Amino acid sequence: MNQFVRTDELHGLPTPTSSSVLASTILPFCTQEQINPSLVPGLKFFKLSKPDEPHRCFYEPCIAIILSGVKRVMFDKEEMLFRPGDFFVTSIDIPTSAHVVEASPDNCYVSMIMKIDLARLHELAKQMQFSSANSVTHARGVATGHASREMLVALRRLVDLAQRPGDIPLLVEAIKSEIYVRLLQSEVGLWVSRMASDGYKAAGIVKALEWLKNHYAQELRIKKLAELSGMAESTFHHHFRQLTGTSPLRYQKTLRLYAARNLMLTERINANSAAGQVGYDSVQQFNREYARMFGAPPKRDVDSARRGSSS
Repeated sequence: MNQFVRTDELHGLPTPTSSSVLASTILPFCTQEQINPSLVPGLKFFKLSKPDEPHRCFYEPCIAIILSGVKRVMFDKEEMLFRPGDFFVTSIDIPTSAHVVEASPDNCYVSMIMKIDLARLHELAKQMQFSSANSVTHARGVATGHASREMLVALRRLVDLAQRPGDIPLLVEAIKSEIYVRLLQSEVGLWVSRMASDGYKAAGIVKALEWLKNHYAQELRIKKLAELSGMAESTFHHHFRQLTGTSPLRYQKTLRLYAARNLMLTERINANSAAGQVGYDSVQQFNREYARMFGAPPKRDVDSARRGSSS
């Protein structure tokens, strides 16, 4: 017997069973193109009315579900196409290249992204008697699946909370826990349980990632990262790439460039100052690598981003 009884069944309410219904529910919250924050902590919506160009982005630990339209994501050398009902889940801050390939004003691309709590996932996995030792999945930072009806119902309840701010502190953790359960019951359940386990969090690569995130402006020393990870340098390189899809140097470079972009957008400093603050000795090198990642030189990219956010 399923111990998680749906409240919509108890009260005879209509149950959304498709991603298109959930997309329609989310659209009124999307007052602008691209990212739309919500009142629910850790939940945001994304809408696009036309295809966009490939762009670099960082996905923090989250579950993202595509509800309308089609999105292409490149993880390392692996290309993944996501259609309505498909989801992906990440366990680390992972760099990707992504773009929407199908969207129109009449059929917008719509997705929702929920930040995940790995500690809570691990707690639930233990209650459900998952064993990471039994997992045959490979260590990598992303997994994909297709949302079940039960997962869509739980996601719908989370979206509905945005319309009832007073209920958010009372219900949000319970609803998120149900979403985690549905995730653990999905085809990626073993992967999720493994990535959320205490043993994995203590694994060396995650220690190295945390160090890089906190010290990206410092000179990169592979020997130090390998020591933090408790691995030989060659082993460290192999496992780092397997998990993140990139090398330590490229991961650090991505962190630096995103941090610089954020500084220019939020603190309105120029490219020279931003480059120095994130660890670049050469402004010319910074400008080249920035343009390569974001598709335009720093000033043009930041000016475009500001115009887009004010339109």
